[in-house]
Amino acid sequence: MAENSAIEWTDHTWTPIAGCDPISPACANCYAALMAARLEKMGQAKYTGLATRTGNRGKWTGEVNLWEPDLLKPLEVKKPARWFLTSMGDVFHRKVPFEFLDRLFAVMALADRHTFYVLTKRADVAAEYLGPSPELEGMTRDVLVEGGAQAIHHQRTGEDPSMWLAVHWPLPNVVIGCTAEDQKRADERRPHMAAIAAAGWRTFVSYEPALGPVDWSGWEFLSGLISGGESGQGARPSHPSWHRAARDWCEEAHVPFMFKQWGAWRPNAMGERCVFLDGRDAPNLEPGGKNGHGSVRVQRYHGKTAGRELDGRVHDGIPGGRHG
Repeated sequence: MAENSAIEWTDHTWTPIAGCDPISPACANCYAALMAARLEKMGQAKYTGLATRTGNRGKWTGEVNLWEPDLLKPLEVKKPARWFLTSMGDVFHRKVPFEFLDRLFAVMALADRHTFYVLTKRADVAAEYLGPSPELEGMTRDVLVEGGAQAIHHQRTGEDPSMWLAVHWPLPNVVIGCTAEDQKRADERRPHMAAIAAAGWRTFVSYEPALGPVDWSGWEFLSGLISGGESGQGARPSHPSWHRAARDWCEEAHVPFMFKQWGAWRPNAMGERCVFLDGRDAPNLEPGGKNGHGSVRVQRYHGKTAGRELDGRVHDGIPGGRHG
């Protein structure tokens, strides 16, 4: 179903697709896998067979569930809102048929009062879906999405919209995003995201969890960048210089920047000795890369207590929106 969200850059989460498998270092501490295992145990059928749980960790099975009862949820919400899909899987997982994506994008086309943020780790599949289709002799899939939108409208209202309901790429109310937690992942995913942007789609990148420095040169096509540290058990710390470099690049490139959170680790402002709760020394984090400004001692926090101020300021630039 659609859920109200505490995520800073969205209003609702929408999960018509659930399930995933790990494909990059950011997946190591996936909260969604643990949550899926918990939800299955609570009797929620949507999450059946998607994940297993060992202690406080979850592991995806690689299976994906397409959940029809949630497919039309945005059409039932009249107030314009921002929607994130999906927090419990990957829309562009290889096991998701393009035919299902056609219907998903048809709903987004019909719900044009809303803004949708589609976030994936599979930028290559996103570019394949959004680009020219060999099965359509080089046309894009909006011709199929249009048919799906007309069918959904007819089903809901009884009206025949074939004479007036048209769908064209790119959908103006959809923003396509990818995660890029380090330089390797940024380099792998940038060409695909650049192709999506060149086709006219608004794009963003989630640099969360930030696991290493990234040179953002070549990403000037972005409509937003979200930076943040990792939270939860086993969270890995991020160096403040990595976030500062992202912020400064966004300022120069006129890209909206959001610093979402420090996560579980934040620099110790007082320069005091920091320790884990069990008494071990906290890490003395080296920045690495050309953006480093020396090592820094970081401190463990719980929940959201580390805050989201970067150098004394909250950065709230919304992807696809005004520079903030």
